[in-house]
Amino acid sequence: VLFRSVELVQIQFETEKQAARMMEILIKQHVCEEQLSNIIYDDRSKISISFTDNNMAPIIQLIRDGVLAFIQEELLPQWLAKIVSEKFFYSEQDECHEIVEMALTMMNEKEAPYKDFWDELQLKVQDGLVLVFEKRVSFSFPSFLTFRMRGVMHHLIEFVGDAIDEYKMEQEYQSFVHALRNHMLSNTPKLKQLHVLHQYYFHFYSDKFSKIERTKLKRYIDRKLQTSFPVYIDESVLAPLISIAPKHLFIYSDEENHPLILTIQRIFEERVKVLPHKMFKTKQLLATIKK
Repeated sequence: VLFRSVELVQIQFETEKQAARMMEILIKQHVCEEQLSNIIYDDRSKISISFTDNNMAPIIQLIRDGVLAFIQEELLPQWLAKIVSEKFFYSEQDECHEIVEMALTMMNEKEAPYKDFWDELQLKVQDGLVLVFEKRVSFSFPSFLTFRMRGVMHHLIEFVGDAIDEYKMEQEYQSFVHALRNHMLSNTPKLKQLHVLHQYYFHFYSDKFSKIERTKLKRYIDRKLQTSFPVYIDESVLAPLISIAPKHLFIYSDEENHPLILTIQRIFEERVKVLPHKMFKTKQLLATIKK
């Protein structure tokens, strides 16, 4: 029987907490017991990994996936927060938190350039681990990361820049919605109830379910809307809705997440109800019978 010598590589972490967290991640990966038995954690800031030439490849893969998960879950939010404050000079805590959350959400998307970043990082971590395992060298986790993250950190600065652009757009949108809501609330309701049927286009109906034609709809539009707001307000849906300012607004649609419907919900809040498209015919029929 050919004897296979057992080798040992140790990873030194900055703190006991980091080592414990890495161990948690490795256990959570649901690897086989045999692989986990090769990893020794003695409640200190060090993890020891025993291996032979036969099982080195799967052990490297296990540690690689653990390192990538540790980066994503533990270190990435810290790195992004540092970039937000030190590179882009944001100091307000809530703002920083929102930008970091946006950047993290964007980086979870399975498309370029975010997927490319994770693919490149995976390759760098894999190559680094292969090197230390082949040389049977123990290493410091912070030093390993510093070396392996070289060349990819600039991507994080770009991603934070993208997140800041997204954050600014969201802030502008929120201000726009808030201003439209205030304008709507300042208007005297021109109709108590308004029904809007959505299927490709938006069709307006009165409280008696009779269709309001475009020409009549345009006459409702408050011209101050166009002069008070620097942004163009769509004259076919938003402008008449805000000008009419109904006490009760019913939208019939099978697309709850349609961008315009979401905006209308934010403007009208407690005044609006979104119902399934099929409900329109039922309610229209009931209204006809009541007549």
